[in-house]
Amino acid sequence: MKITLALAGLMAVCIALFPMMCKRNAEKIVQNTQTIQQNALVQERREESKKQQTAEKEEKESENNATKGEEKESADWKPFRILDRSSGKIREVSVKDYVTGAVCSEMPATFSSEALKAQAVSAHTWALYCQGQAEKNGQDYDFSADPENWQGYVTKEQAKERFGEHFSEYWGKVSRAADEVWEEIAVDSDREPIVAAYHAISSGRTESAENVWGNAQSCLVPADSSGDIHAPGYRKTKTISPEEVKQCLSETGAELPENPQEWFSILERSGSGYVTAVQAGNKQLSGLQLRELLGLRSSDFEISFENGAFCFTTLGYGHGVGLSQYGADYLARQGKNYREILEHYYVGATVQKRRL
Repeated sequence: MKITLALAGLMAVCIALFPMMCKRNAEKIVQNTQTIQQNALVQERREESKKQQTAEKEEKESENNATKGEEKESADWKPFRILDRSSGKIREVSVKDYVTGAVCSEMPATFSSEALKAQAVSAHTWALYCQGQAEKNGQDYDFSADPENWQGYVTKEQAKERFGEHFSEYWGKVSRAADEVWEEIAVDSDREPIVAAYHAISSGRTESAENVWGNAQSCLVPADSSGDIHAPGYRKTKTISPEEVKQCLSETGAELPENPQEWFSILERSGSGYVTAVQAGNKQLSGLQLRELLGLRSSDFEISFENGAFCFTTLGYGHGVGLSQYGADYLARQGKNYREILEHYYVGATVQKRRL
């Protein structure tokens, strides 16, 4: 009887413990399963990380090879042969040094960085076009400049002398802008460098190359540049005596009436407002011709005769074709980047990295 009761008690204990043992075993199984899954996930992540690192390494190597190729390509570019108009000597200047020196010479360093970049691309494009033309014509220099008088291009030493105490600030700003874009140029639909003309201030709208030089250029057509009206010196009046005017016109062979008020008559203007034809006595001249003869700032002018002298009131400064430098700075301050600025002024052109 006692044995029976003991066995019954033991069975009861076993029955009571069995669910707990099963639960513990189940928990261990779950834990083991989770451990296996976690280990598998860790291993999978390690493999993915290795693949990603390998891909990144290959991509970096590819980029480095491309960069080396581009560096080699730009290193192979011919230097520009620049005729120094003051000394008469021809200097060979590397592309990068020329671009930096041209921006320093041609555009105020106080302009915004995007405008400076636009000037850098424009200068490089123009110089490259000139180089191509010089090679075709067998010329021993690509183009001329006058560094001594701060025209076209300057050296670092000349900039240091000119900028004085502001040298570090101004040269640093110009150099940083040029460094970012010096390998880029503006090209036409045939991927050829355009005639990247530029000037200081337009009359409010740029002029076509055909109206100024007689030859049409696909990318040098009128473009809005209304921001130029805010430029210093946008409107200027030059007073010239009749005697001076007569002397300036003498080389044209113009016969002038006795009354100076009858000497001039504006006959025609372009769509951008520039004078394309003006009557000077018995001679018809272009606005550009009269501008050059009288030393006017622009060929967008009005003529009046007051107090015994001629008053020539001009709008803008320069020939008005292509990039307006003050207009570029205005657009940059409105949030435009250098590519947008260039493609605005050089209608139909594209900015891209230069190739050989």
